[in-house]
Amino acid sequence: MAERHIYQGGTLRRYSFVMGLLVFLSTMLANHLDALAAAGPKPGGVLTVGVELEFRGFDPLKAGYLQFGDRSVISAIEERLFDTDEKGKPVPELALSATPSPDGSSWTIELRQGISFHDGIPFNSDAVVEHWQRMLAPKNHFSGASYIEPVQSVTKIGDYTIRFNLKHPWAAFMAMLSSTQWTGAYIPSPKAVRENTQNHAPVGTGPFLFKQWLVNDRLVVIKNPNYWRKEKPYLDSVVFRPVPDVQTRFSGLLSGVTDLILTDRGPDILQARKDRSLKVYNSDASGPYAFIINTTAPPLDDIRVRRALAHAWNQDFYLKAVNNGILPVVKEPFGGLLTCGECGYRDYDPTLAKKLLAEYGKPVSLELLGSDTPSGRESGEVMQRLFKEIGVTLKFTPQAEGQLLKRVMSGDYQISGWRLMDLSDMGPYLNVCLHSKGKFNFSHYRNPRMDELLNTQQMDTDSKARQTALCGVANLINEDVIYLYGGGRRFYVIAKAGIQGITRIDQGSIRLAEAWVGGDGQEPQKPQKKKLTEKTQKTQKTRR
Repeated sequence: MAERHIYQGGTLRRYSFVMGLLVFLSTMLANHLDALAAAGPKPGGVLTVGVELEFRGFDPLKAGYLQFGDRSVISAIEERLFDTDEKGKPVPELALSATPSPDGSSWTIELRQGISFHDGIPFNSDAVVEHWQRMLAPKNHFSGASYIEPVQSVTKIGDYTIRFNLKHPWAAFMAMLSSTQWTGAYIPSPKAVRENTQNHAPVGTGPFLFKQWLVNDRLVVIKNPNYWRKEKPYLDSVVFRPVPDVQTRFSGLLSGVTDLILTDRGPDILQARKDRSLKVYNSDASGPYAFIINTTAPPLDDIRVRRALAHAWNQDFYLKAVNNGILPVVKEPFGGLLTCGECGYRDYDPTLAKKLLAEYGKPVSLELLGSDTPSGRESGEVMQRLFKEIGVTLKFTPQAEGQLLKRVMSGDYQISGWRLMDLSDMGPYLNVCLHSKGKFNFSHYRNPRMDELLNTQQMDTDSKARQTALCGVANLINEDVIYLYGGGRRFYVIAKAGIQGITRIDQGSIRLAEAWVGGDGQEPQKPQKKKLTEKTQKTQKTRR
């Protein structure tokens, strides 16, 4: 009787009225947001962005590969010779054109004129040549030297014309110049480089000026009033805040400490999709998450053991268990940029796995290295469960990031959690990771067939021949089990519904020059001195 009484009389009417009012208000607010967006960008406002890790720096000789959070910072301050369009094709940025020689052994680049760095130094051929000569000089021991190994030299032809001289034709040349993943693609002020300030006080030609970097707290950029694209940026400033704990990062967004975050945590993404005050953006990329295998460490030096592990590995189950299925299952490292079909992927088949281990004939015990985080430990537990089904004992050893990298790079491991670099052209990276002479061949894999395929993709400029070679590389990865894939790379950004202009996420880099404050007309949160772990005042939520 009590339950039935709840749905009778005034209670039901009041409930219906309240729900109807909420729906009405939500609809009105959504229409208001749409109208504001349709009205076009509005200048002004401060955007606070929560990123994964403390920034490594912005000098290519000191920082090298860019972490996800670093990419949005450097692209706000510095620019590349070429950008990419929505399909990943190079388009002019600081350069106007690129013309290859008939034999593909050199490229002539025409530069844009009338641009200055933030410190007043003119952007011209001298600045670009000096930047590249610094990276190419053997004495500087540039960590990315193997990636740009085909570049012989860069020379000045005129004040706004340069030439890249290559050791051989290189199909990935333009992808390298337009990459958002490594600092070398971005052109810094030669003055800041010479004064040794570029790493922690970067100077470029971009839409924002560097203002402040407080280590482990924030990095602040402000609007460049002299930006060569006159109508941009719209924001007055952007504050980047490193928040390593992913749950704290999401809590900071909900409480108003930040306005936008990068994240990969499934529960937060699913919750945000249901929250009308938030918007979720995602973008797929190459370079899947993976577990790297040391192919020379017993018993993994026996291919039957590696293949048994591949058939015991249930990627779909793993992704649903660890991150709620927010990442796609992958069978190759190209992330949709190149389609290779099944490419010899070893499906989950514990019966076949047990048969392979029986042929091996010995007990198998292994150690897995993983990040010392909740998600890292959860990944280890799932792998332990799957391998236990085929009789393999797996010990999970949590490691701080630096220690994990040290052990993998020194060969002191059997299996380890790993991230493949997410490049718009994976060829150069796979070459240094899988070639028998590759600088980053931490799997210690040696196979003449692989070397031949990698040489072909590195030097052949015929697109079909190169695609065939790259798909051959993907097949050999699966045939010889060098990696166990842990899901495709999918970048997620969660923002307040009032933040407009988040149109593209390029390999984790947000185009902040195009972002603006819309929504209910209120500006995003001003930078706060409180840490994200402290209690903060909640801001009013707005509907998507």
